[in-house]
Amino acid sequence: MSKNLDGKCEIQSSEFAVIGGENTEQDCVIYNVNTKQARQLPKLQVQRCAAASVKVGSKVYAIAGAKSASGLKPYKSGEVLDLIEQTKWVAIPDMNEARFGGGAGFIADYIYVTGGYNGNPLASCERFDIHKENWSNINDMLHERESHGTIVYDGSLYCIGGYDGYKSLSSCERYDVKSDEWNEIAPLNEARASLATVVLEGNIYAIGGASGDKLVNTVEKYDPKENKWKIVTSLNIARSSSSACVVGNKIYVIGGWDGKNNLKSVEVYDPTTDVWTIAFETHQPVYTAAVVAI
Repeated sequence: MSKNLDGKCEIQSSEFAVIGGENTEQDCVIYNVNTKQARQLPKLQVQRCAAASVKVGSKVYAIAGAKSASGLKPYKSGEVLDLIEQTKWVAIPDMNEARFGGGAGFIADYIYVTGGYNGNPLASCERFDIHKENWSNINDMLHERESHGTIVYDGSLYCIGGYDGYKSLSSCERYDVKSDEWNEIAPLNEARASLATVVLEGNIYAIGGASGDKLVNTVEKYDPKENKWKIVTSLNIARSSSSACVVGNKIYVIGGWDGKNNLKSVEVYDPTTDVWTIAFETHQPVYTAAVVAI
């Protein structure tokens, strides 16, 4: 999702970028949701699956992940591409801890990266100062989690679901930037890991994923003011490890795994009608890729 410099969401694009992912580990491809056309951006410096990604102004960051979707030997490294120049990805300083399947969000000059996997699920989190270009640790989350959702809303960071090494999680928590504290919020109605998450019209959406050993097509949305999750219409296809963003006031869910195959299909959700439709297909299957609206 596109975010402006105070961490709030911008909805102004007709395109999204798909970054890395299984069998497309170094690719960065832009899709236009209106024309359904694709174009290539410069390739990543290294192969990345399950990287964390954020857009800050005209720059897109791809952080951590691993060479393959297995998650072996996760990275500390990250890189950034200027969308205006579009010449090449440039390395940024390494993180303090390697992470696969972590999450990221941008708030007030800092990129926050949460949890992930490095031999075990992590509770640790750190932030990157985009001006000084250095990493510093923040307080740990209340729970270890990988393959979770990380979302910024109204200047706070939210971590949704995920996997703790034993089970899919329904627990969710919110990070207060000013106090450097994590607090539990209402749990999901259905535990899920490898989910997709976005913010749209003041609600946080938790989309699909895996609950235990089954894939789920269910979708729920969280109202931060009421601290309550509500079930909305389900996806057409149950999918885990998909990617999602908001473009043109609609939610786009890209790819994932349906239990047999990696998927090319893109589903779009219209909040005014509460309906999911199949919008188009990507050129290649998209699995464990990062996606940002641009």
